[in-house]
Amino acid sequence: MKMGKRAAVGVVGGLLALSGAAVAVGAGSADRDQSAELAGQLDSARPKNVILLVGDGMGDSEVTLGRYYGKGADGRLNMDQLAFRGSSIHYVLSAGPGPNYAPNYVGDSAPTATAWSTGHRTVDGRVSQGPSIASNVPGSNEGFDTYLEIARDRGKSTGNVSTAEITDATPAAPSSHISQRACQGPADARTTCPTETKEAGGLGSIAEQQVDEQFDVYLGGGRARYAQPLAAGGTDTVLDYAADEGYTVVGTESELAGITSLRRGAKVLGLFNDGNMTTEFAPLFARNKAFYDANPNRDVQVQGGSATTRCRPQDRGTEPALDAMTRKAIDLLDDNRKGFVLQVEGASIDKRDHAADVCGQIGETLAFDRAVGVALDYQASHPETLVIVTADHAHTSQMTYVTDGQLPATTSYATLQTVDGAPIRVAYGTAETGVGATTSGSQTHTGAEVPVWASGPQAANIQGTIDQTDIFGVLNGKRPSRLDGSVFHRGGH
Repeated sequence: MKMGKRAAVGVVGGLLALSGAAVAVGAGSADRDQSAELAGQLDSARPKNVILLVGDGMGDSEVTLGRYYGKGADGRLNMDQLAFRGSSIHYVLSAGPGPNYAPNYVGDSAPTATAWSTGHRTVDGRVSQGPSIASNVPGSNEGFDTYLEIARDRGKSTGNVSTAEITDATPAAPSSHISQRACQGPADARTTCPTETKEAGGLGSIAEQQVDEQFDVYLGGGRARYAQPLAAGGTDTVLDYAADEGYTVVGTESELAGITSLRRGAKVLGLFNDGNMTTEFAPLFARNKAFYDANPNRDVQVQGGSATTRCRPQDRGTEPALDAMTRKAIDLLDDNRKGFVLQVEGASIDKRDHAADVCGQIGETLAFDRAVGVALDYQASHPETLVIVTADHAHTSQMTYVTDGQLPATTSYATLQTVDGAPIRVAYGTAETGVGATTSGSQTHTGAEVPVWASGPQAANIQGTIDQTDIFGVLNGKRPSRLDGSVFHRGGH
């Protein structure tokens, strides 16, 4: 595949995104014929390497906000440089008697991540396991093999990277099978999924299953889940189990840097926070008009910002950034002559969107985009690599008029200054905030289709409107079904 486009677009984007630069009248590329350029990107070969990057909750609105804030009106993100772009439909299923299940148009990360991980739909809260009559009744694991399991069984190296707990829904989907996403550690499973624990003859918690999967690299948060005892009242933890199974456990950026090779079957488990990893930007919460009116003199970083507010970087201690984890994972996995498959998640786009934390959300979008840049840099010298960028579901943030009085009094909003020096207002309308609130109520997911980009071998197969389950086929070198209606509400499809 020809990779000259990345360098060319990168230079143009860098020139356009200079801080404070004026926007040229008529700027754009409408006079550029891209037909030959896109034709040169077509590659029907099966990829040797696959890198899937997932921005959790990163709908078109979240992408646009990150682009404008960080790159300016004419700037472009790394994800904008991928050759092909489509849209992914991501409805999930409602629990019921089956075999046909009613659609649930707004799902959470567990069933949506299951869709691309296995090629099948399931119900909310469920991880790579079939639907059933109720959330607390396990479904079947049969036929729910994940794309990382398939890659491992083909002899490829495998990796899983996230800024969330590595046992959270999105990284759990390709690395475990369980009825409820909350069953992250053994103690969690004994409470919430008692029939699926190892003591009960099941596969065990998500953390235990991840060790059993024997993937080569896990990097993220979630140390407290791995620190849970394997058995009630016992002292051996999942961390002990991982060490016994050949994993080198690291907990800081410098310790990760000290790992230089995976030769002779070595594996790496990096857990850099007890919970989710620290966000790039300090929080700036959106607030409603009543809050602003009641607190006219509060610091703008507390009260939600003004047209001159910029987000503030946050001290992340010894935690590696997402782009650094992505680079290290690729370096470690690259030794395999059969290739590798890697999933990378920017998790807290979603988590900070839930909190109406506009700076946290935007910072995580930009951090995720830097990880996309790492993948594209690798692809530039390894054209046998397929890179796919997408989201699990959409979210609630919206860019609105900056003029006062345009929003309902209950709507939360914040106003920031973009890199161009212009104001941008971000509104959250699915949860109300009180006058004296210090944190926002939890905003909700939305059902809008999400973007999916790709470049490399098989990348053209994501073009147009596809189903989220189709991504599974592309990850495994197969053509998508193009929304075959014959299995529309069928259980597991």
